[in-house]
Amino acid sequence: MDTSSTASPSAIADDETCDVEDWEDLKELFAKAAEVYEADDPNETLPLLRGVIHECHRFLLFYQDPSVLFMNNRILAKKEEPPQYFELKEWAGFPPPDKVKARSQSRAPLKSPTPPLKKCKCLDLPTAFHTILGTALFFFGTLIAQSPELALAGEPPSPLPYWLAALDVFETGETLPTRTSNAICESMPEDWRMAVIWGRTLVSLSEEVIRRENEERKKGNPDIGVASEFCAEEPEWPHESPFSAIAARRPPVTRRMSMAGSSANEILVLAMDQFSRGIFHMPHAHNRRSPLPTTSYFSHLPPAVPTPATSPSTPGSSDLTFSRAKELYTIATEMLLVAEKLAVPSERAHWASWADSVFQQMKMEVDTDEAWRSLILQSRGRAWLVVGSARSEDLEDALERGDEGVLAGMEAQDARESLEMAMEFFEKAMEASSSPSTLHTVHSHAGAGTSSSSRVERMDRMDEDQEEEDREELRRLLAEVLVTLANLTVEEERRELFVLDGDEMDVE
Repeated sequence: MDTSSTASPSAIADDETCDVEDWEDLKELFAKAAEVYEADDPNETLPLLRGVIHECHRFLLFYQDPSVLFMNNRILAKKEEPPQYFELKEWAGFPPPDKVKARSQSRAPLKSPTPPLKKCKCLDLPTAFHTILGTALFFFGTLIAQSPELALAGEPPSPLPYWLAALDVFETGETLPTRTSNAICESMPEDWRMAVIWGRTLVSLSEEVIRRENEERKKGNPDIGVASEFCAEEPEWPHESPFSAIAARRPPVTRRMSMAGSSANEILVLAMDQFSRGIFHMPHAHNRRSPLPTTSYFSHLPPAVPTPATSPSTPGSSDLTFSRAKELYTIATEMLLVAEKLAVPSERAHWASWADSVFQQMKMEVDTDEAWRSLILQSRGRAWLVVGSARSEDLEDALERGDEGVLAGMEAQDARESLEMAMEFFEKAMEASSSPSTLHTVHSHAGAGTSSSSRVERMDRMDEDQEEEDREELRRLLAEVLVTLANLTVEEERRELFVLDGDEMDVE
């Protein structure tokens, strides 16, 4: 495995080739990298991701479209079948057969109904290679964003080049001839995993736009043209590097060119389109317990919650690794984290509401799993807090002028209803987190398959610490809700009650 800098040429022997066995090895390497990535250990993950990127580069050097390697045996020649006609039979009440025959010769023959499409049996989708490479680049950029010092010589310490390269890879995969034609399989499913990672990459880019806009505001500069600058940020990669091969294969006109001058909100619209496609085609959960994400919402999120792709869109893993709940939770949480940072209140409210709609799709986990229940209720409360705070922010100027008449308007009513929804979710989350069965549920998720008593004891301490941190955060958020509600309440008695409850909840 080549773990050298991604900016350097990949090590390839003169007599080396790529075959189906190499493709299977690449899937296994990617599955291992994704598993280690989920454990949130950048020092161990980055060398594996470099190995995946270099191995993908080797495929690109041998094939303009690597999918022909594993899809070639699926190409079937289409045969023209003779048209089938309905058979005329002599039934009671119909004219004699000789008259029916004479009449039918003057009419167009009737064709039989089109038979239903057969279920796709492809082991890998045409975009499987590009899903692996694009996902590896997204993971790599996310880790570099967290720890820029881990970049090797020649590697940019900024995540942008890796995320932009991931967008190029996804778009290249979407326009592959093996995907756009029906020569292989007429019922081929959408690669929902590529759509999900595509959307997550766009969300990360949107967050970077927000960060740079905030820096420009601090300097007193106008916050326009930020997206144009970073879209034009592409290092001069060596001709032999993997990034040079990616740039050479991208379409002449790409979607990321249209992002020049786009705001963070406009980039989130592009991300929502990809998420919608991915969620629509994502398999639904079976009747089995969904594993929890590696961290709660309130702690620092790792590179999110990746799971290796599953057949047929997955390179190198089984159906047992897939969790629809984890995928939905990751999508909604990352969108909510960015929504909180948007400068325009209406945009914050819109995207927080969208994130809540994704959390709402996890109803089965809320109803049947105590550990998931607490986590989702916390997140939904956070989303409604963002919505309510954003709507109340529109009223601040009028309230500062002493115009309390705005509190009787529809805008104030919408803000109060959103905050009351947040309060209801936070209170339910506190009840769920204090339930005796919650800790047992967490153990059954994380301790399955192990009989080590020391590990269980260590998990007990970790769970108790995390549970206490979550309760403190919930109390702080409840205090924030109550104080904001007090500012939007007309009745003096209710306002004082909200203030007293907020002071009681505030732990700081």
